[in-house]
Amino acid sequence: MADSPATGMGASDWASDFFGTLNEMPADAVTGIGGILEAMSTLPAFRDARQWVLRNLRLSQGASVIEAGSGNGASLADALAIVGTNGRIAGIDPTLAFVDSARRRAAALGAANVRYEVGDIRAIAARDGEFDAAFCDKVLIHAGPAGAALAEMARVTRAGGSIGAIEWLPFFAVSSTRPDAVDAFNAVFKRAVYDYFVSANLARHFMAAGLTDVRTEAFLAHTDNLDAHPFWRAFIVHQMPMFVHVGLIDEAVAQAFLADIESLNARRAFSASFIVQAAVGMKTEGHR
Repeated sequence: MADSPATGMGASDWASDFFGTLNEMPADAVTGIGGILEAMSTLPAFRDARQWVLRNLRLSQGASVIEAGSGNGASLADALAIVGTNGRIAGIDPTLAFVDSARRRAAALGAANVRYEVGDIRAIAARDGEFDAAFCDKVLIHAGPAGAALAEMARVTRAGGSIGAIEWLPFFAVSSTRPDAVDAFNAVFKRAVYDYFVSANLARHFMAAGLTDVRTEAFLAHTDNLDAHPFWRAFIVHQMPMFVHVGLIDEAVAQAFLADIESLNARRAFSASFIVQAAVGMKTEGHR
């Protein structure tokens, strides 16, 4: 394992948001966040972005891939469909509960070629060039700097292999008669996450990490019904008490926002959208 990322940045440069403290949180809070991640993984925009990245990693049956920041292992079925049972899939994540969930998922699928371990995207316990590809999904928004994470994913990927990332901008274009409340709601995420604009800068970060043949794609998440998919109500409504509790939004403003969107939803006048972005790049023989 490298002592520090190849970019020259050391652990003293690392930072993260609340995701870096999940092991210290009460179990019910972590379970709730895990449920949100599960809902996010099946939302069409995130699912399509993940499948786009996996396809563009140029993997085939029997290949090896590592997911850095694998969470609860939501990508496993998609990865298995590409590398098969004769391939190798590894995942690392710093949150103990998520690693346990990922291991249970692998066992339920009978995936003996899968291994999940506790680890950090910026210091992966793997040999140089050990994998055919590496990717991360909604990690760089929470922990970085992006250069350190991408450098480490590139380190453990063989020359000629590919690196991918899926990110999103948590800015909701949501219908409301209370634009002030919408502003307050969106401000929650700008204050809460580590690198709010990382999704829009994936190409720049990939190129700065020395990756070539960088390609990007964008996916629209949209609904006209709060109950069209579990993600929307879980993320917007059910998390609101937590946002209020930690002081990210005023309770009265939060309640006014929720009442407004519930009213619009009941009248079939509701809509909400945001952008998911993805990137892939290749590690060349002369990668620095």
